[in-house]
Amino acid sequence: MATSDTDLLGKPLTEQERALMSVYEELKKLAAQDDLPPCAARNVRRALMSMWQATNDLNLQFEQLYEFGV
Repeated sequence: MATSDTDLLGKPLTEQERALMSVYEELKKLAAQDDLPPCAARNVRRALMSMWQATNDLNLQFEQLYEFGV
């Protein structure tokens, strides 16, 4: 997903929203790695699930994470 300066409604992102999206994108990168230790892989997916909920509720992204096992 390309990083945008606006949310899904076209409103400019705040600094906190940009930080949330940065964490969300980094967790997606980690979740895509297939060589993480099992405990790390599970916890990354749990964290990604939580960040998905936060960023989705704030209208920062709209996507499904099935490919990451979330």
